[in-house]
Amino acid sequence: MKKGLLMVFLFAFGTIGAQPLSEKLKKKIDTNYVHSYHTDLIVRVYTADKGNHFLIGDNGNDLNIKYRSNDLFKLGVGVNYKWFGLKIGFELPFANSNVEKYGSSSSFGLQSYLVARRFVVDIVARKTNGYYLSLHGKAAEDISDEEVYQVRSDIKITNFGVNFIYVLNSERFSYKAAFNQTDLQLRSAGSLIWGGGLASSDVDGDETLIPDELLSEAYEEWQGLDKFRSYSGYGSLGYAYSLVPFSNAIITASLATQMGIRLNQLHFERQRHNYQTKLGFGGEIRIAGGYHFPGFYLGGSFVQSHFNSDVRFSSLQIANGTSFLEFTVSKRIKL
Repeated sequence: MKKGLLMVFLFAFGTIGAQPLSEKLKKKIDTNYVHSYHTDLIVRVYTADKGNHFLIGDNGNDLNIKYRSNDLFKLGVGVNYKWFGLKIGFELPFANSNVEKYGSSSSFGLQSYLVARRFVVDIVARKTNGYYLSLHGKAAEDISDEEVYQVRSDIKITNFGVNFIYVLNSERFSYKAAFNQTDLQLRSAGSLIWGGGLASSDVDGDETLIPDELLSEAYEEWQGLDKFRSYSGYGSLGYAYSLVPFSNAIITASLATQMGIRLNQLHFERQRHNYQTKLGFGGEIRIAGGYHFPGFYLGGSFVQSHFNSDVRFSSLQIANGTSFLEFTVSKRIKL
């Protein structure tokens, strides 16, 4: 099992000018809804789990193959001050879930969420080795338990991507309040969000991605598939809302739908290739919540993205996505 050091840089961009900060904030935010901690130092301790999944679905046979990573939990520390943010996390030994059943995964790279007042930028550059296979759908009920979960240490998935979200109602709604605590949401508020992004995914295995024992059940036309690459460009539209049920508490949720073009490259044994350009659909969900106690903040957040493409109309579907779960305890220090 590999141990690694994961460094995640989070930047929240501010505007530097000649006007006093108080004058800028009056123009940028409605102080009846948002209070800024722009000049305070935020220090935090956090735990995080970064996941990756890859799905092969056959609608015609109701049998879905899902590869998931079994990553180590990270423990880390971080700071936020004005426009600058930094997190450093270390993998916790023996923090995988049931290694005997699911195997172990190792990953290296960057998965960063840059949260500013008017926009959010997600950056992913990550390679993960080692997955476990699980079967889903009605057809999976007829397959023996030994075949429902399989460890595939040979599977490697590399993800690159950048995703941009613009917040239309940034004067009253703040992502920063829920995700890095550099704001305080005083009243409930929401906002339309729009954006777009680019992404690529590379799935590679020493053996075929669809196990031979499943070819008699489904996927007969896809025998020998051992590599899959995709390149996507998309636009997104959604809505975000922060609920303030009582003073110093916050619950934030946002959902964005994505639609774009996806270029697929399927590689089969014996050097056979299949290139396709397809419409792709996906989505992204963000959930965060917590409470500001007198001396500290306690909360958690979850971000998941998922993008899929029909490889064969109304039958074979291939999808991939990433997820990020974090629990944090932070302290605000006035400077």
